[in-house]
Amino acid sequence: MANIHPDVIAYSALISAFEKGGQWEHALILFQAMPRANIVPNVISYSAAISALEKAGQWQQALTLFEAMSTAQVQPNVISCNAVISACEKGGQWEHALTLFHAIRAINLAPDVISYNAAISACQKGGEWQQALTLFEMMLVMRIRPSVISYNAAISACEKGGQWQEALVFFHALSKAYVPPSIVSYSAAISACEKGSQVQQALTLFDEISEVKIRPNLISCSAAISACEKGGQWQQALLLFESITMQSIEPDVVSYNAVISACEKAGEWQQALALFKAMCDTRLHPRNVITYNAAISACEKGVQWELALTLFEAMLEANIERDVISYNAAISACEKGGQWTQALILFAMLRVADVAPNVISHNAAISACEKGGQWQHAISLFEAMIEDVDRDVISYSAAINACQRGGQWQQALLLMEEMTRATIDAGVICYCAAMNACGKASQLQLVLTLMEEISKQALVQILLGGSSHLITGTSGTI
Repeated sequence: MANIHPDVIAYSALISAFEKGGQWEHALILFQAMPRANIVPNVISYSAAISALEKAGQWQQALTLFEAMSTAQVQPNVISCNAVISACEKGGQWEHALTLFHAIRAINLAPDVISYNAAISACQKGGEWQQALTLFEMMLVMRIRPSVISYNAAISACEKGGQWQEALVFFHALSKAYVPPSIVSYSAAISACEKGSQVQQALTLFDEISEVKIRPNLISCSAAISACEKGGQWQQALLLFESITMQSIEPDVVSYNAVISACEKAGEWQQALALFKAMCDTRLHPRNVITYNAAISACEKGVQWELALTLFEAMLEANIERDVISYNAAISACEKGGQWTQALILFAMLRVADVAPNVISHNAAISACEKGGQWQHAISLFEAMIEDVDRDVISYSAAINACQRGGQWQQALLLMEEMTRATIDAGVICYCAAMNACGKASQLQLVLTLMEEISKQALVQILLGGSSHLITGTSGTI
């Protein structure tokens, strides 16, 4: 027994065992020990070691080992090629994966379905949906029968590329090719429809899962909930969310975010906050800016400015960096709650935090000042906008309304003229605010002039039955 020494077959078998057991470091140590034992690694040894590295996500080491085969004059086989392509795919290196795929033929090997699947998946993960579909078409040309993995990768590629129609073409092609769809197929197709705002199509696919006796997973449920959120179907989103726990599927941050956002957008702020609290009570802490933003926005819609600020402050305690959406939601909550001072403090904090304000940030702060009767602050903010963003009709509307409340009819007319020069169509709200300002100052001729301008823009029908009180200036802001 003392004279028996392991040979290349024994080493390769043991490396393969480590590979299958997920012990990539042991596999690599054993591979590197072969030369010291005067054993020359063969293609099986290399393939097993590369596969071990691929499964562990060590794409750089896998690539180095594959390139070493050439130096060692060991001819790669399709298994070693597939392993290194898969390693690059897992590492998000789609260009490396594609180069290696095309190199297979250069060494007189024929790519198989696994080669294609790995290359398509690499392109899919890299957002190269067109390249992924080209590879799929190549499979068909080469008469290689695509597997469910091939179809899933193609559907996912279309989903990431925002091509929901193409995704459905591939999904329906599964049945035509007599390839049973998996839950991954359904999840990818539902996600594609969700991203394409095809709510009904997404829900139809989700309902189909139970019909074909496939157990839904968290990804398919979350995608369906997100589709409901985008389609304004908060009740359906809530039902789907509740069905997750009934099927012993534990909700994650994504599913919570989707259902909270659905309730927030529908103005169901109490339901949104109840879900937020439920999330906090589980082991899932809302370590996500999206979760907090949705909850703060829910408070804003429910005119719960104090709750909004509590959540905004809680983000710091949770070590979550606030983004412009966080600030916008908090400023808007203060604006709706008539807290113009607090809104301005938040706007100032936004700049100190080096977060670039957008048009929504400015508009919310201007509106807060307008509602608080602070026309000077409103105009100051309006004038400062030009340094950051282009003004829109909402910016002008808020500023003109501020002037109207402050009795600044001349300033209101200057803003109306400025809108014309900026080729921004003044809506009925802007005209009404300007007329109110002029009416309060007894500038009846100017009110009539503004009425004429509205008529020219075919807006007179909107004002029929509601213009007399504007002329007298007795109404509030419209």
